[in-house]
Amino acid sequence: MKSFKRKLRLLGYIALIILASIGIGLGGAVTTPPVLRTKDRDDTPIELLESKEDDESDIDDHLLK
Repeated sequence: MKSFKRKLRLLGYIALIILASIGIGLGGAVTTPPVLRTKDRDDTPIELLESKEDDESDIDDHLLK
């Protein structure tokens, strides 16, 4: 009985492999969707705006109070 169960299990595995192969053959391989990174590619230059000295002195005066 053990050998019969082993042969039946092996036959089941072989049947699953054959069915999977047929499914891939009919539908084609599963592909991953293309990655579109247009949002990440922002080529606009970013410049640091320099603050006026008046703003810095106002901050210093406020901290000293």
